[in-house]
Amino acid sequence: MVFVKDVEVAARVSRIGGLPLAPEGFSWPRCSRCGGPLRFLLQLLADDLGGDHSESLRAGALLSFFMCDNEPGQCEAWNPEAGGNRAYLFAAGSTAAAASPGEAFVLPQCFEIGICEVEPETAEEVAEFKVVGWLGGEAEWWETDMTPACSTCGVPMGFVAQMREGYSRNWLMNFGGGEAFVFACPPCDAASVVLQG
Repeated sequence: MVFVKDVEVAARVSRIGGLPLAPEGFSWPRCSRCGGPLRFLLQLLADDLGGDHSESLRAGALLSFFMCDNEPGQCEAWNPEAGGNRAYLFAAGSTAAAASPGEAFVLPQCFEIGICEVEPETAEEVAEFKVVGWLGGEAEWWETDMTPACSTCGVPMGFVAQMREGYSRNWLMNFGGGEAFVFACPPCDAASVVLQG
């Protein structure tokens, strides 16, 4: 996945930054450790991703990811079970931009991400294509395999994407702390993100 272009904060596209699109009645998530609002980072639309990803995302689904940055290193934001990050898998029709609790909880840059047909192989190519991550396949863990089990059905979640730190100081996918591994369980409308680095 690569940088495509800067977009409006409520654009209905796969993007990093901006405001999350969510169903009516959605409440901005808070960290269960410090109690502060989480920061919105990522939105993936299944219909934008191309190919067959039915095992990890239903058609029309929207996946959103939030992470705590209120007390860096104190809230175990890398661990989806610790409450320092939250991932949501919304059904089709989530078109309203959620109101932010403040500028500090959205990234300063908002841009669309899309699929690149060419697979960059060198560091120079990664920089040229502005690679932000990759979709599908298998997770390339930095440490041990931490594939999460769905909290509803108990089945291991399907791998959706792996997000890099980023190419710009205006955004770091998980605040410069490594890479984010995105998972989902479509039957249960559940999602989870693990961070390693």
